[in-house]
Amino acid sequence: MISFVLLTAGNSSRMGRPKGLLEYRGGTWLEAQVKVLQSQGIERVVLVLGADAGAYEAVMARLSGVEARLNPDPDRGPFSSLQVGLEGITGSCWVSPLDVPIMDDLNGFSVALSADEDAVVPTFEGRGGHPVLLSEPFIQRLLAVDPASPAARLDHQLRLAKTIRVPVSDPRVVLNLNTPEAWAAFTAQA
Repeated sequence: MISFVLLTAGNSSRMGRPKGLLEYRGGTWLEAQVKVLQSQGIERVVLVLGADAGAYEAVMARLSGVEARLNPDPDRGPFSSLQVGLEGITGSCWVSPLDVPIMDDLNGFSVALSADEDAVVPTFEGRGGHPVLLSEPFIQRLLAVDPASPAARLDHQLRLAKTIRVPVSDPRVVLNLNTPEAWAAFTAQA
């Protein structure tokens, strides 16, 4: 079973409110993202929450098949949230921040990781994006990184890893919906 870790433990300071709770198509952005994942056969969704965890309670009660995990100290940075989400995962795992729209065809993008490959990164016009598919051995190496070290960045770890970069035609893989302006531009086109 391939799992998917959605990261939303940041304080959404640029957006000004929790991104997962933004209104989107009659629900919330979190619900829309989970729906896309579940429609593609993702059975295990792990949502990593942080400072705004309490604000998500009502939405989480409406979601099935989503495991919420709390990063007890999200101020340690996004890598610490990644580690909270990956803890105990077996097999390959997709990872993405919640503020990157999930592409509609994960299965078409999926590349079987061979024993000597660590990760698959979608690219659009040469830019790396999300979600990133991580192998189980690479996940174990990520869990061993000290979250306080300068190496505690997924992009840094991917540069050190055997990473497959796969061009995709979906520009959403490089979006980052972390400001009201970016959100307004995205929802105007969605």
